Amino acid sequence: MTPVADTTAPANVDFALDLLRGPELHEALASLRGAGGATPVKLFGTDALMVTGYDDVREAFRDDAGLPGGATYRMHTEPVVGRTFISMDGKEHDRHRQLATPAFRSRAISRFDEEALLPLAHELVDRFVARGQGDLVTELTTVLPFYAITRKLGVPRASDEQMRTWADRMLTYPSDPDGAVGAARAFSAVLDPLLDARRAVPESDLLSELLAAEVDGRALDGDEVCSTIRLMFSVGATTTSHAMGNLLSALLHRPGLLERVRREPELRAGTVHEILRWEPPVASLPRLAPHDAVVAGQSVAAGTMLLFGIAAANRDPAIWPRDPDHFDPTREAHDIVTFGFGQKFCPGAHLARREVLTVLDVVLERLPGLRLADPDGSLPVGGVLRHPTALHAVWST
Repeated sequence: MTPVADTTAPANVDFALDLLRGPELHEALASLRGAGGATPVKLFGTDALMVTGYDDVREAFRDDAGLPGGATYRMHTEPVVGRTFISMDGKEHDRHRQLATPAFRSRAISRFDEEALLPLAHELVDRFVARGQGDLVTELTTVLPFYAITRKLGVPRASDEQMRTWADRMLTYPSDPDGAVGAARAFSAVLDPLLDARRAVPESDLLSELLAAEVDGRALDGDEVCSTIRLMFSVGATTTSHAMGNLLSALLHRPGLLERVRREPELRAGTVHEILRWEPPVASLPRLAPHDAVVAGQSVAAGTMLLFGIAAANRDPAIWPRDPDHFDPTREAHDIVTFGFGQKFCPGAHLARREVLTVLDVVLERLPGLRLADPDGSLPVGGVLRHPTALHAVWST
C-alpha cells in the first residue's frame, strides 16, 4: 500500500493557507522549534523557512543588514498602502520614521486616548448591549480600532464605516489587487480635502500633527501623510482588532479566569501582556532574504522566503520554563517579540496595548454573566494573521 502523506506534519503545513485552528498552530510550531534552526514549511504553496527560537527570532529582527524588512513590505504592502517607513531601509527608513512616528505619541493621540477612547468603546457597546447576545467580533473588536483612528484623525463620523470597509479591502492584496488598490484610492479621495483644510486651518487632531511634523527642514508631503494613515488603518488597526478578539476568545474559553479578571482589575494589564505573548495577532511574519545571509546559524540563499515565528518564540520554554502553553495573567513579565524588535519595532505598540485594555475594561463592566453561546469559530485561526472569526456570546441584561 502506498503511504499517505501526513499533511499535518510541520513541513507540510502551509502557514498562509491552512486553518490552524486553536492549538493546532502551536503544536506545529512546537515541533518545528524542537527541530531547531530554520525549518522548511510552506507559504502560499511555496517553500519557506520558519525561525522559531526566541533568541533566533530576535536576532533575525535585529539583523537590519542581512535581513532588511523593506524588500518584503515593498512587495506586499507598498503597492496598496504607498511608500512608508516600513518599506524603507537604512538611512531613508530612519529619516522617514523620525517624521512619521512622533504622531503615534502626539498630543492629539494622547488627548484622545485619555478623554475619548473609553467613551467610544461604551458608545459601541450601547448599540447591542440591550439585546443580551451578539457577535463580539463583528460588533466590537473589528470596529473599535478603526473608529478610534478616524476620530483621532478628525475624519467626519459619517465616514467611519466606509473607511473601515476600505481598510479591510486593502488587506486583500495580492489576492484581489484591483479591489485593494481601488480601496486605497477611495481612501485618499476622502483624506485629500481634509489635508487641504488642515493646511489652511490646523486643528487639534492627528492629521494636523502629521502635516506639522518636520525634521531638519523636511516635512511629509500629502501623499506621504496619506500613506502613513493607510498604514495605520490596514496594519495597525487590523492587528489591534485581532489582539482584542484573541483576548476575549481566551477568556470566554476560561469562564473562571474571566470572572477572576472581572473581580480583580489589577490583573488586567497582565492579562493583556499575556495574550500578546500567548496568542499574538501576527503569528508569523514573512521576510524575504534579499541576499545571502545566516539565519538561526544556517546559511540562507538570496531570495529565500523566511517566516519569523513570533508565536513560536513567545512560547519558547528556554525563556518561559513554567508551562509556556498555559495562559497565565499572573506570569512574571518578560520581553516578547509580538511587536518586532530592532529597527522595525512597531511604533504603535503602546496604542495597541491601551486599546486592548480599554475593550477588556468595558466588556467586563457592561456585559455581566458573559459566556459563549456558540463555541464554533470562537478559537483563533491562521498561521500569519491570527484571530477568531466570530465570538457569539450571551450576557445578562
